[in-house]
Amino acid sequence: MKIIASLVLFKHRYQDIKQTLTSLFEELSVTKVVIVDNGTHCDWLNDFSHEKLDVIRLPENKGFGAGHNTVFERYGHTAPFILICNPDIVFARGEIDKLYQFSLSRGVGLSIPRVVYPDGSLQHGCKLLPGPYQLFMRRFLSSSASAVNNDYELRLADYSKPFFAPSLSGCFMLISREVLRDVHGFDPRFFMYLEDVDLSRRVSCSQHIVSYCPDSLVVHESQRRSYVDLRFMLYHIVSAIRYFNKWGWFLDRQRKRLNRRCLDKLPLAAPDSLTN
Repeated sequence: MKIIASLVLFKHRYQDIKQTLTSLFEELSVTKVVIVDNGTHCDWLNDFSHEKLDVIRLPENKGFGAGHNTVFERYGHTAPFILICNPDIVFARGEIDKLYQFSLSRGVGLSIPRVVYPDGSLQHGCKLLPGPYQLFMRRFLSSSASAVNNDYELRLADYSKPFFAPSLSGCFMLISREVLRDVHGFDPRFFMYLEDVDLSRRVSCSQHIVSYCPDSLVVHESQRRSYVDLRFMLYHIVSAIRYFNKWGWFLDRQRKRLNRRCLDKLPLAAPDSLTN
């Protein structure tokens, strides 16, 4: 066993995730792919099989993090790493192998690769921990938030080098067995959104190494549904309230300490090489 990949679905069709599954099945370091069918709506799974595939059917959809937690609980002790993978990710063969070798050789407990959009532009999966101001500006005043995003999204970083960031995107995370043992996975109070920020923060506060890996590349479609669907916007707002109720709204010394730790050692890109 090397890596168990965890994929949480909710009413997804096979065509929606065909490319993601193909990428995962073809990767040598991925020993098993576990699909969590939240709400048991994916009837196509009744007739679909693969030697690497296991399926967990949950009668109730309790959210993204809760679905992955089921995989952690059942499989977390069987492999050195578990991969959190969104159903809109694709990658070339060997990219997870690179992330696995990076994490194994450096003793990294939580890592993400370089994530790009389908057009090849950089998706800023490494961020500082947010305050209420950053989230409000990004969500409701995005056209005026470029200066805020430069800092919050670490846009001045040199993404050709590894670095620590206290908030990593949950679209594609490699998590070690030791991290799961110590931080116990996602906080199930977050149904959708900010569960990855909360998890990254807790791992960053532990003795485990958190790092961005520049050697591995994946493509993420990133639907950003909270920007076009009122229901998902409400999920986002509720999660933000729960996040700040948990960690503090304005007097959050731990956030400042972790963000400063990131910025003090952040490798900076040359001005003519920055990707916006």
